[in-house]
Amino acid sequence: MEQNPKTQRKWRYTWEAQSHSPNLRLFLFDSKTNPKAHCKRLDVTLNLEKSQLLVTWIGDEDDGSKEVVSLRVPVPRVLLDADSPVNFRALDDHIEVRLVLLLPVDHPLVSDFNLVSDSVGIGEKSAPLVLGYDLKSLSSMGSVHFNCRNCSTRLTKKALFDFSEMPSINWRESADNWFGNCCCSFGGISEKMVANYTNSYTCSSGLCLLSATTVLLSKDDLIECVWSGIENRFESSLALSCDHGGVESGSDGHENGGENILGLACGQIDDSSMRKVLMHECCVHDSSDSSESFQLDQQLTLDKKFLLDGFLEDVFMAKASNVSKNVEWIEFVCSDCSSPLGAYPSSGGENNDKPIDGGVRLFKCYISTSSVSGESSDVFRKYTLEKMFTNQLTECAKEELSFHVLVKDLTTKSPLFQIVILNPNSWSSTGLCSSQDEQGSTSELSPVVKVLFSDCDSSVVKKIDEEVYILKGQGEELIELLRNASKFLPSSCSYLQGLLVSSMHL
Repeated sequence: MEQNPKTQRKWRYTWEAQSHSPNLRLFLFDSKTNPKAHCKRLDVTLNLEKSQLLVTWIGDEDDGSKEVVSLRVPVPRVLLDADSPVNFRALDDHIEVRLVLLLPVDHPLVSDFNLVSDSVGIGEKSAPLVLGYDLKSLSSMGSVHFNCRNCSTRLTKKALFDFSEMPSINWRESADNWFGNCCCSFGGISEKMVANYTNSYTCSSGLCLLSATTVLLSKDDLIECVWSGIENRFESSLALSCDHGGVESGSDGHENGGENILGLACGQIDDSSMRKVLMHECCVHDSSDSSESFQLDQQLTLDKKFLLDGFLEDVFMAKASNVSKNVEWIEFVCSDCSSPLGAYPSSGGENNDKPIDGGVRLFKCYISTSSVSGESSDVFRKYTLEKMFTNQLTECAKEELSFHVLVKDLTTKSPLFQIVILNPNSWSSTGLCSSQDEQGSTSELSPVVKVLFSDCDSSVVKKIDEEVYILKGQGEELIELLRNASKFLPSSCSYLQGLLVSSMHL
């Protein structure tokens, strides 16, 4: 008998598993059916041979007739306990099914099983992203051109051969922990080490600096990347130090510090005063050590000092401690398709077309190392905005049981959305099925971070563990991703404490 078109519509299925849990949970729902009222004689059968779950019931039609409905839901690759019963129930807005696992999804044996399957080309998209500098991969290619991932437009004028890791924002802190932060400590070895390390890097033509999420290129290496010169670069950078240096008139121990900095910016103080401003307070004396330390300070141009301080390093997701209100980040887009590519730092105002350090940060999720994105030769093919943000977010959370993050606009500093990490060790798989689906469709669990989400037009969580800053365009894209991911659960499971329950892929 031919089935009623009402019973042939697509149903959403979502599989969910948690770390160290022996259960695999299925949510099965559509937007028009109340399973508790309309799905009579519900039955669920597991077919291990076909890796399918057969869900059947008798539905009540408006004319009083009965219709047999059957859905075939693909089961992901897990180790199921075939001897355990299948538990299921019909609720107001979804059907819930629970299967028992022989081993949790994060068990090493399960991982090894999936790796064997992935070796034949299955599951690359669902594999977790491992953030890295990609230095070895790029260097092994010999010469590299970067392209826009969206339209494949070439971005670089010439092939690049020289790749280096971007200086770490923690170098000064690490050096200070070992040797002390005073130029008198061990003859100023901390300052010497950090200065020499920083001087070995510069944003120059032909050199590509790599971080976990960005590629830093000189503006001279980019096609159709024209700025009107960088005269007054020293003056613009110097003005920034008034904000980021944290020296204000009247602050403890630095009553004249603010005046000295401002005077320096206007060219109103001599070299002797400049030396006192740049050195630590305890080091303002005439010893040879302090003179040597001052010479090292002079060797570092101010733009390199800002790079060393961190807020010019990895702009993809910046912490509050690495953000200066006097540095304006300008979004950099593809000249052909206007897709976002990255950003560059500017002093703002009329000089917003001048990168402070002469470089542009390209986000790995928007660029490709092959003429056709997604090819095996594309080093960045696994990078996506979602996975990059999620990795950075979980890195901030560390071992916290829950983590509350307020995400702000890097340019205006206004709030964009808030996110609370519920479980960083979850697995999920989602798709559509119908009564006509036959064997052949597959489902695969992907590692996700389960979160609570709210844009800043809604209620705000009072507790905030961290504030981070991203570009507005990326923030809006992430908001859309989070809203869409919340639709993978039935409405009764989509809210908790007034916030949307969502997930983000790792």
